Formats: sequence, structure tokens, C-alpha cells
Amino acid sequence: MSHNRRQRITILASALVMAGLLLSTSVVRAGENKGRISLNAGVDFSHAYYFRGILQTNKSFVAQPYGDVTFNLYEGENGLNSVGATLGFWNSFQSRNLGDVEDPSAWYEVDLYGGFTFGLFDSLETGVTYTAYISPNDAFSTVQEISFSFSFDDSELLGDFALSPSLLIAAEVKGQADGGSNKGVYLQLGVEPGLTLIESENYPVSLSFPLTLGLSISDYYQNSTGDDDTFGYFDLGVNVSVPLSFIPADYGSWEVFARGDFLFLGDNLEAVNDGDAFEAIGTFGIALSY
Repeated sequence: MSHNRRQRITILASALVMAGLLLSTSVVRAGENKGRISLNAGVDFSHAYYFRGILQTNKSFVAQPYGDVTFNLYEGENGLNSVGATLGFWNSFQSRNLGDVEDPSAWYEVDLYGGFTFGLFDSLETGVTYTAYISPNDAFSTVQEISFSFSFDDSELLGDFALSPSLLIAAEVKGQADGGSNKGVYLQLGVEPGLTLIESENYPVSLSFPLTLGLSISDYYQNSTGDDDTFGYFDLGVNVSVPLSFIPADYGSWEVFARGDFLFLGDNLEAVNDGDAFEAIGTFGIALSY
């Protein structure tokens, strides 16, 4: 990547990050959100970063701030319940420079994405998203993909035993995330059963168990010789969250969380993970929705 191109990408990403931060500030100061624009933002902290089971770093302090804004374009009944448009960014800053440039040394990744979501029949949500994965410090080449997501709210059917199943299909249209040479297609299946661990009017403690299976439909988990592995990883997660109810509702809904992820890796991912088929990751963070 040329210096000028990298500079343009860094300036664009910086502008989007600043725009998101300024937007979040203006929304918070405006008081209660009664309009058709909603905001999500937060930051996660960890000691490792795996992308869909693919090792990025496990020897750094990692900070991952993010933010997105969603525009409610339509609300209705009988079939199509809602249409939303989302623009957002996600970052990974790491204490250890894994890139080829010294400035910015810590800015490992910025993801810029936009897409649409469609609410169907009160319980089904589907969406399409275009994402560019960019490395400001040139740790990897830019990857672009288009993804299709599906999620089902089964709380009315199962009550306290709801699983919240979801499905994601992502197709690389430029570049690739693994060590191979062919653009890949990724399949992700997930459920997230949960319960209220501690009942409280102001500070309930919620416990959930996000379970994620990552598979290669085509060439997503290739090794250096081009062989693909259908099984990528299985992630057994445990997440504990508490709302920050002392913050007035006019400033949005805030929560803190702590999460553990236990990754079981397929053969090709094991090979790039120092020969280890298992990895445990701890994460904590704070999130805002408005």
C-alpha cells in the first residue's frame, strides 16, 4: 500500500471516528431520544484478538472502540415491520505494533460498514451489510465483504428458555482474511440463551451463554497450501452484564460487562495459533445504546 493511499485511508477513518464521537456527544446532550435515529457505542478491552477464530494477536493489550448510527426509515405492520439503515465503524488498537509502519503503530484495524435491516413478522430480522476491513499500520491488506444476517426472536415461544438463534453468511469480494489465495465464503451459526442471575429493580445481573460455530462454505479457512478446512472454530462464551442505572435515562442506556470466550479451533486455525487447538480469552467493556 502506498504512503498516499494509506494516508487517505487513515484520514477518512479518523474523520468517521470523530464524526461518530461528535454525534454521540450531540445526541447525549439533546436528552431523551424521541426521534428516528438511534446510536450504539462502546469500547471493549482484552488481552487477545481473534477474528472468526483467526489469530490476530494474543500477546498485546487490546482496546476496541466502536460506534454506529441507525436511521429508522420505515415502521409498519403485517409482514414488513421496519426498515433501518446503519453506518458504523469498529477499531482495534494494540499495544504491540504488528504492522509495517511506525505511525500509526497502535492502530491495527478499522472496519467501516454500512447496511440495511428489515424486521419481518414481528420476530424475524434480516439484513445486508458491506464492510471494509482496513489496517492503518499495514498489518494486513484491505478485505472487503458483503454479508447477509438472519436472527429470530423466539422469546414469545420459549419464554425464559429463549435461544435467540442467528445466522450469518459473509462473502469476500476483495482480499481474504485467511492465509490462502482465494476469496472465501463464511457461515456462522449462533444461539445465546440467558437468564437473570440476580433480580434487582435498578441493577439486575444478567448471565448469557453465546455459542458460535464458524464454518467455511468455500475457501474461507485455507492454509498456506490452499487446502480448505470446513470447520473453523466453536466459541463457548459466558457473559455477565449489569446496567449502569445511576446514569439518567436521558443520557441513554449504559451497561458494563465481563465475558469469557473458550475457542476450540479447527486444524488450519490450530496451525496458525502456535499449534494450540484451544484458546481462552477474557474481555470487559462498557456499552451505550440510545
